[in-house]
Amino acid sequence: MSGMKRILLVLCILSAAACNDKGRGYDADIYDPLSECVLPEAARAGEEVIVQWNGFEDDPAISLLSEDGTGYEAEVLIVTASGLIFRIPVQTPPGSYMVEELTENRQLGVIRVDEAEAPVTGLNVPSGLKQGETAYIEGIGFEEGCVVIFIDSSGNEYAFDTEMTYSGISFIVPSELLPGDYVVYYEQGGVRWPAASSVAVYEDLVIKALKRIDYTAPYIGGAMLKLSWDISADDPVTLTVSEYVVEGDTESLEVYDRYVCGEDGWFELVNDGFEESNDLKMFYERDSDGTVVRADVLIYGDKQTTSFRWTYDGDGFLTEIASPSRPLRSLSYEQGNLTVFRNTIFEYSDQSLVNNPSAPDVVWGYMSLMEKNDPFIYFPYLLGWYEKTSALLPSAMVVPSPSGTGKVTHPLAYTFDDDGYVTSMSWDSYSVRFIY
Repeated sequence: MSGMKRILLVLCILSAAACNDKGRGYDADIYDPLSECVLPEAARAGEEVIVQWNGFEDDPAISLLSEDGTGYEAEVLIVTASGLIFRIPVQTPPGSYMVEELTENRQLGVIRVDEAEAPVTGLNVPSGLKQGETAYIEGIGFEEGCVVIFIDSSGNEYAFDTEMTYSGISFIVPSELLPGDYVVYYEQGGVRWPAASSVAVYEDLVIKALKRIDYTAPYIGGAMLKLSWDISADDPVTLTVSEYVVEGDTESLEVYDRYVCGEDGWFELVNDGFEESNDLKMFYERDSDGTVVRADVLIYGDKQTTSFRWTYDGDGFLTEIASPSRPLRSLSYEQGNLTVFRNTIFEYSDQSLVNNPSAPDVVWGYMSLMEKNDPFIYFPYLLGWYEKTSALLPSAMVVPSPSGTGKVTHPLAYTFDDDGYVTSMSWDSYSVRFIY
């Protein structure tokens, strides 16, 4: 055989191999789907798909070919004289696919595959867990054999077998699982699903009640201005917001507002020191779980109370406080962290700043001092009625500039006690102290 003929033969072989290469994605100009075959335009991964056509053999094989050449074998469930039903593999990524019948090498048509729908609804994962204890995850749709997977910041995976409970699943947090922040998944039916973006594991969870919050800022000359919330859980429950001027070791009380809870459950302003105080009386309605659902507030200048509704998202985070005529506050969250509170933005770039799930949320503590003119918003926080807290501590906050024409970013620093509770949050010459 001459050299030229040998080259031509090799080229023909390579050309034939390329034409039969199943790694190449489908091309609408090349593929010619059966015109008489009917299949839906779209379906979710994991769903059943009905194909209408009367030419299938007894044992057809169905595959989905992506545009990049990846094939996904589908499970054929039923074959009849008028068509078949197949299930899209649940792990199939969203995108456009050519549906192929491999036995007779036919192209049936193009289908759009949408993201699979998670099998568990009403998912509720604790934000913090203690080593060696039983953890509970709530949700409807868990199956026997479900496995919970923890992934640390280095990508190491830890899988835990679960047991079914009346409200979801449970598992033992191993005592040897290192303290830290983890991403959590659950796996069942051979598919891994996201459960929580941040779960903290602790050696021990200590419950402490908040007693006082102090905010300190530069004032006139070398003096400092201090704003404080004092919380007394004794009977009667008393909440006091105060303003002090601090010069050296001398602390002078300027003004204060004091609210006392009566036997009827109403908090009443018994000492009015701040001129900007809006709220004179307030009463809170809580559901069987202790969650605040409504507050009736007597606002200065009004003859009747205004009813404010507390609204929560599917994860149990408070998203809005509003009345029918007065949308008062809306809050934004990302991955279980409070990111926007009124005109302040909180950033969470440091994944090592894990919040103790039993500790009060530092964002709420800061805002309770910045907006003391509407205290009814913060009483549930001060009294420990909000169980949901941000998974992380903010690494910085972004506030309007003094000129009002831009924004200023303040990196935040923290101190902690031996139980992992934040004792101070500080930036520049400012600080917020938490006393338990």
